[in-house]
Amino acid sequence: MSAYFVTAIGTDIGKTYASAALLRAAMQAGHSVSAVKPVMSGFGEAVLAESDAGQLLIAMGQPVTPQTVSEICLHRFEPPLAPNVAMRRAGMQQDYDQILAFARASIPNDPNAFHLIEGAGGLMSPVTDTKLHSDFILDLGIPVILVAAGYLGAVSHTLTALSWLRTQRVPVKALIVSQSSAEAEPPEHLLREVGLWSSVRSAPLPYGAGATEVWKLFSV
Repeated sequence: MSAYFVTAIGTDIGKTYASAALLRAAMQAGHSVSAVKPVMSGFGEAVLAESDAGQLLIAMGQPVTPQTVSEICLHRFEPPLAPNVAMRRAGMQQDYDQILAFARASIPNDPNAFHLIEGAGGLMSPVTDTKLHSDFILDLGIPVILVAAGYLGAVSHTLTALSWLRTQRVPVKALIVSQSSAEAEPPEHLLREVGLWSSVRSAPLPYGAGATEVWKLFSV
């Protein structure tokens, strides 16, 4: 096992849904698990259990409190804004090095551990006014889990993300096509279309089905 950075082809794709499913699967397989969400927006203090960090904590079997959320989330903002915009509007210094150090320090030394660092938004979403999540991925230097979801344009967005990762020689551990709600498009169509153009290891994560197929990509 190892540490992985979870990114996506866009916003509201299902990163946290996929991350939580993977954490549960890793625990069931006997691995120690951990996860961080360095920057999070769109959730107030009254709904922390519904937040991305809250869902990661629940998946790990940990309580959701302001303290436990702070332990895995360096910065959190209530307005649903990109991290750089949220920090700018809050009058906060945009310290990219601090965010990077927080993420690096979270990576365990345990070779049996399964650790996730979940980004905010998509692959090219800003972290600060001077750094994108793509920079974050390169600076961390760990393999990526790319999460996609079916919608008009998803094939192009997925192939574009995979192309950039390949060009930058970033290892892609898995492409997960997530169906994070019952109303979302099932994953099979996007998997089939992307498979015409890419040989990346991929698996579906249907709504309510668990991570059985996805976990096979990590258990070999």
